[in-house]
Amino acid sequence: MIKRLLSSSLLTCVALTLTACPSGGTDDGIGAGRELYFDEWEQVLVGPAEVLESLNVGDRLTMDNYANRGTIEVNFVEGTDQVTVEMQRFTVAKDAGKAEEAFGRMHPWTYDLSSPEQPSPDLDPDLCFAEEITGCYVRAYYDGQIQPARDGVNFRVTLPVGWEGQLDLTTEDNLEEGNYPARSDVRVIGLAGNLKIDLDSGNVDIKIDPNAQHYAGCGNNDKCEDEDHVPGCGCSEPTNIAIENANSQSSNITVDVGDPDKWYTIQLENTGEFSQGGDFICTASIDCAPFADCLINPDFADLENKEWADINYPGEPAIAGAGFRIVAKSQNCANVDYVDDPENYDLENGMPSLEQRGNLEVCVNCL
Repeated sequence: MIKRLLSSSLLTCVALTLTACPSGGTDDGIGAGRELYFDEWEQVLVGPAEVLESLNVGDRLTMDNYANRGTIEVNFVEGTDQVTVEMQRFTVAKDAGKAEEAFGRMHPWTYDLSSPEQPSPDLDPDLCFAEEITGCYVRAYYDGQIQPARDGVNFRVTLPVGWEGQLDLTTEDNLEEGNYPARSDVRVIGLAGNLKIDLDSGNVDIKIDPNAQHYAGCGNNDKCEDEDHVPGCGCSEPTNIAIENANSQSSNITVDVGDPDKWYTIQLENTGEFSQGGDFICTASIDCAPFADCLINPDFADLENKEWADINYPGEPAIAGAGFRIVAKSQNCANVDYVDDPENYDLENGMPSLEQRGNLEVCVNCL
């Protein structure tokens, strides 16, 4: 079922999660008076999570295609052993008929291929869960020569509690058309494995499962912890969380570690150029209070935008800096305009919301 939001003029289109409006011309011939349409959530992938070592969701515009341009939400839940991915299409169109045409060209792309290619009879979605395959890639595919800037999808992912695979999430903002800035947020609740996020100026919230293991996916995790993380214990790479946005982009990033007793190595940094002595400063903040041992790197003690910490380091023979790794970077510190609630937005007199983005935080039980 197609849903429609607020009506709009040539330069004013709004969306629940991002915006796409005409850029001067009328490439599809629908003219002025466009409105945002979005369809119902559709299940596009389901299968046994235990066979997947990695799950990749979303992509940037690649070969004029494959850009989701929407939010990504991931929840780890009890009572399932399946991975489920849902997709919600959106577009801007003059009427429901034009929206239907656009939706008819927007398809899920769910294969075991790291590099996208046009779907064909030779590609089988079921291979994501084949015995010899370890990874699955989920993208949005536009069946046409060039994906219109107004078309995209939101993704919603459900995974079993405790899934320890590699999760890679990619999205981008949609600012090509219109005057309603659409930022694409990423939210992951209950993370138990490795995570990599690539985005523009959306905000990021991550809550780590308090039972997450130090070496996600390594069968010798308990042995290594019992042996105080001695090198050669059977696990080499600690669980890794890496979040970074594109060049010149600004994101607020919050990571809730869940368990204050684990060993963490944390690096937070805003790499944008701004005055350290001025009033407009983005902060990198690690709340040390909940941890028994929290050593802030003194080299950055006087920098508001950079903070590194070694938390609960167990001492030798463990190698310093090899804790549960959290690296979060924002490429800029800026006031970012966005539309948070378009359903209640005043199209005649309203202005986009504005907030400072580029602030980074690690905390315990704050999400």
